[in-house]
Parts: sequence; C-alpha cells; structure tokens
Amino acid sequence: MTSAGRTPRSPLPPRATLLFYTDGLIEIPGTDLDIGLRRLRRHAAALACHALDDFCDQVLARMPPGTADDVALLAVRIPAVSE
Repeated sequence: MTSAGRTPRSPLPPRATLLFYTDGLIEIPGTDLDIGLRRLRRHAAALACHALDDFCDQVLARMPPGTADDVALLAVRIPAVSE
C-alpha cells in the first residue's frame, strides 16, 4: 500500500489474458518451479490468440502431468475497446 492508503494499480491492455492457477499445474517433483513457470509462460504466449475456452484446454493439454496434486485454472480476458 502507498502512504496514502491506496494500492498502486496497473491497467491491463485490451485483449490481455490474466491467468490464475494452482501450483499443481506447474509442479513436477524433483524440478525447480521456475522450469514449470517458464513452460507455462511459453505455452500461454503461443496460445494467446486462441479463444479463451480453447486457450484453457490447450494450456492444460500442453503442461506435463506432474503429481497427483489438484489443478485449477481460471483465465480472464480483458475485452477489446470495441467489444
């Protein structure tokens, strides 16, 4: 929080996708979490132009199975100015 009691904000650009996920999506036992994060970033960037439902399906399909840990994925796309 800032000294005025407000949290700084950064607006997202139109058509940006905000992805929330649980650690089960990126964790693979015996590997560094950074490897899973890089893999997720790479796949998300490659799929950014896809429709949101296809984006989520493809992200889940492209990530390697890690553990028996649960996986949750929530994606929000910022509408374009004309939408």
